[in-house]
Amino acid sequence: MNLLDLSRIIDAKIDNLLDEKINKIKMDSRTIVKGDVFLVYGKGINYIDEAIENGALAIITEEDIKTSIPVMKVASITDTLSILSQHNRSLFKGKVVAITGSNGKTTTKELLSFLLSSYGNRVLYNQGSENNFLGLMKTMLNLDNNYDYAVLELGMNHPNEIRKLSMIAKPDIGIITNIGTAHIGHLGSKENIFKAKMEILDGNKDMTLFVNGTDEYLKKVAAIKVYPKFYNINDIPNIDISLVDAVLEYLGYPHTKIDNIKKFKGVESRFQKIKLGSSILIDDAYNASLESIMYGLSTLSKYDGQKLFILGDILELGEYSSEIHKLIYDEIKKYRDITLITVGSETYKLGNYLRYHTVEELCTYLNNVNMRKYSTIYLKSSHKIGLSKLVSFLYKRFSL
Repeated sequence: MNLLDLSRIIDAKIDNLLDEKINKIKMDSRTIVKGDVFLVYGKGINYIDEAIENGALAIITEEDIKTSIPVMKVASITDTLSILSQHNRSLFKGKVVAITGSNGKTTTKELLSFLLSSYGNRVLYNQGSENNFLGLMKTMLNLDNNYDYAVLELGMNHPNEIRKLSMIAKPDIGIITNIGTAHIGHLGSKENIFKAKMEILDGNKDMTLFVNGTDEYLKKVAAIKVYPKFYNINDIPNIDISLVDAVLEYLGYPHTKIDNIKKFKGVESRFQKIKLGSSILIDDAYNASLESIMYGLSTLSKYDGQKLFILGDILELGEYSSEIHKLIYDEIKKYRDITLITVGSETYKLGNYLRYHTVEELCTYLNNVNMRKYSTIYLKSSHKIGLSKLVSFLYKRFSL
């Protein structure tokens, strides 16, 4: 594709039109190389000079700017991103797998991508948790026929978001991991969460859909229902592995290599194990919900020795917040070998003996505690609470 082709696709006005071939369209000026086109989104307007210095061939923007290279002016950058993503999707000859659900999306995405790659496939997938509109668009800008598969995580916290993403991704295969209480403060009920997750079908009514067959909502859906098999690999939830296994079998890989699953290192801040001397730190503090905390607590209880559970607030629960936090608190108190520390405003209301408003307050306390008495330390909270800051703090504490 050259600049003229691109200008027609995105309906852009362009000065100094050149018949030059485009390498990639990118949104990060730091990654620009010669022949790339820099698409200016948000604060990207401040990094145009850097993009040009790195070799940008042209600039896509909705602003009136003057530069030393061609400028492609569009009416809306957001619409342009959508147009480019749909264009790339229309040309893609491989398979697109889209994953949504209240819990387990990222682990399922990463594991499926890892295993598909282990069979020699070239796989494109969202980096980290870039599962919103912007994150999906950044991924789709890289979609071309150098890849065999695209494995895309679709996130949401309001109605119609999954529909919008699915209409762009047009998945051949869909996966719904479960229907939980995450974002219930925005959606109002689990029934509404279920309806929002089912929007994944709107991108392709003929997709092959795989769902968690044990889920009270998903078991009613016309889809391939997957049930947990017995796995005990790296503390990955059985249903996540089972869903991946079912999709691999459907794609022609009938015997998932257990040894390959064992090589999967997991996802940062999602039940990620870190060795601290003779103790284990489990960083599971990227996100939290009632369901994921109950799973984490069940797994933690199987570890030997005295355990420390540092629990932060679960956010976006709305009117259900007090009820859900109380359910979790009552469950944790059943375990005599688990010491609980809470962080945040909602968990502070529970009246736990060791409770703190902020991570900084907690660190002051932990500086004066013998942490080595705990065989396992488990961190769990919504991302905004910042419990992952404790990883480097505890690493230093155990190094003293």
